[in-house]
Amino acid sequence: MWRRLVPVLLFAAVPIWAQVFPNSINRSLTTLRIDVVFVTGGSATSGVRVQLMQGLATATPVDVTMTNSSGSAEFRNLISGDYRVEVSGDGIETTQSSVIHIEDGRVFESKMVAVRRSGGASPSDSKGGLGNLVSVSELNVPKEASRELARGDIEMQNSNWKRAVEHFSKAASIYPQYASAYYNLSAAYLRLGKPDAQRDALQKALKINEKFVPALVSMAHLELADHKPEQARPLLDSAVTADPTNVEALALRVRVAFLQGQDQQAVADAQKVHEMRHSGYATVHYTAAAAFQRMNRIPEMLAQLQLFLQEDPNNQLADYVRKTIAEAQGQSH
Repeated sequence: MWRRLVPVLLFAAVPIWAQVFPNSINRSLTTLRIDVVFVTGGSATSGVRVQLMQGLATATPVDVTMTNSSGSAEFRNLISGDYRVEVSGDGIETTQSSVIHIEDGRVFESKMVAVRRSGGASPSDSKGGLGNLVSVSELNVPKEASRELARGDIEMQNSNWKRAVEHFSKAASIYPQYASAYYNLSAAYLRLGKPDAQRDALQKALKINEKFVPALVSMAHLELADHKPEQARPLLDSAVTADPTNVEALALRVRVAFLQGQDQQAVADAQKVHEMRHSGYATVHYTAAAAFQRMNRIPEMLAQLQLFLQEDPNNQLADYVRKTIAEAQGQSH
């Protein structure tokens, strides 16, 4: 009888601002946040397309995503180098950012991209001309609160977590409906190793905006850290409903489904992740393989393990997986 896949190491995802994966060769990978705003004032809403490109002379497309309800988009697991983003969508002019340089060792970088409205989009349109509901509270943020958020972002970029907490807390005190301030505050508390304070900040962000996808995903991470997949599942369901293209939410739901014995769901979500750009999430294939093994569908299990090795050959589980494949194939002859 050949080996069972180890369930304890199924999916080692880490919340944003703390992502270091085995295939990074001990280098910190960077999360880049893009905040899309209008030159006439106010943030964009959800549904704006943001494409990430790498390089200076020749810009190579790397990834693409959509903004959330706060007009922000995130790209994770980036190595150091030079990048640009191109912002486009209904009701706005296609805009390319200036060069965004990511230094080695930086875990978080942010960039604001100002865009102009196009066509018949009216500045007073409550949907921003983008056809998506806007978080009204984020459109009414006082300038001083926005400045404090920006100051906190700078401190985060320099790993000054305590100072970041001060600025984010001040931003929230100036404008208590500032969901982004509470979310950033939770990220700073994460780096300071204060899970209770992190949870409190996330709860406040979600009380303001229950569809705030990054906060939903971060809260799900906390629930899983407390071994409560049943608490994480509805959070991830809400996140995926609000943003079906959110790879982190889907990948995390793969793990939760497996832990809850829902193998078909785990496999289905793993397939959705595979159909998207999912650098850093190769372990969804390991989880899917374990689900197929539990269903005694060995050919599909082996196919998932092969995908895992193709996408992350230097993962800490790679040697174990190679031995598992060799044993399984040996017994099939």
